[in-house]
Amino acid sequence: MISRPLLARISSLLGFAIGIAGVTFVVNTLVSKWDEVSDAFSQVNAINLVLSLLLGLAAMTSIGWIWVTIIVARSHNVRHRNAMSWYFTGQLGKYVPGGIWPIVGRAELAVRNGIPRLDAYASTGLSLVTTYAAAIVTIAIGAAGTTGHRLVAFLIAVGLITAYATFSLPSLRAVIIRVTSRISSSASSLTDPKRLVRLTVLHIPAWILMSLSTSVTATAFGAHIGIADMLFITTTSWFAGFVVVGVPGGIGVREAVFTSLAEGIIGTPLAISLALMSRVIFIAVDLSGALISSVISRLNSSAKS
Repeated sequence: MISRPLLARISSLLGFAIGIAGVTFVVNTLVSKWDEVSDAFSQVNAINLVLSLLLGLAAMTSIGWIWVTIIVARSHNVRHRNAMSWYFTGQLGKYVPGGIWPIVGRAELAVRNGIPRLDAYASTGLSLVTTYAAAIVTIAIGAAGTTGHRLVAFLIAVGLITAYATFSLPSLRAVIIRVTSRISSSASSLTDPKRLVRLTVLHIPAWILMSLSTSVTATAFGAHIGIADMLFITTTSWFAGFVVVGVPGGIGVREAVFTSLAEGIIGTPLAISLALMSRVIFIAVDLSGALISSVISRLNSSAKS
């Protein structure tokens, strides 16, 4: 049987290779389409980019707020205004090579602020699982609203229904948790099917906001992608960047997937420009979120002292 450290090393190496391939694709596209890409960037509407950043910040704040709520549900007296700084600062860990830093970052910050280690990591694991389960649902919603991806929506719906029915059976749930725990100890937090569904549904608005943010970025370039297509393209590219372990922030992977899905609608130069600008926007979201939440947390701490 393959050990967990060996599995982690294999997945990281595979993810690194995929990430390199993604970056290579993006760079080659940039070089071959440089005139069109530079022309697209020269016509960007800055006001739309600010609105895009605000929508992205709302999306990430929503995810962080739910994570803190999960911690509070474990009988910990935590103020959201303080704990949001743990979330946003921990998010910066996703830009460090390796797949564990987004988990370790916010979980360890929670531990340093008095949350028991088991609860901190279990809450973070549950947050990540339900965040990306919501991504799968959002992909299905977007696919159902398009003309070319409805089979994807159907297959996802069948898969989700089957997974829920399977996970609802206590004996099968115990086996699933035991097997998945060999890959990630966070699997031990997956205990209540109804709660998983509820938390998954609560995360869907965040993916809609992320897609709206990318839509506004598209309009900044003068490009127009239907909301259903944007839901499908944006969420699929983010999900691909997440599941490929070992690539910091999914860099290269997300952009390659986004470009390949969007180029048939708006053309390759605009697609690669939009993918790159969206990356810049969400880096700005992470940085501004960390700054704003840290300031709010410090002001709140000063007011209490």
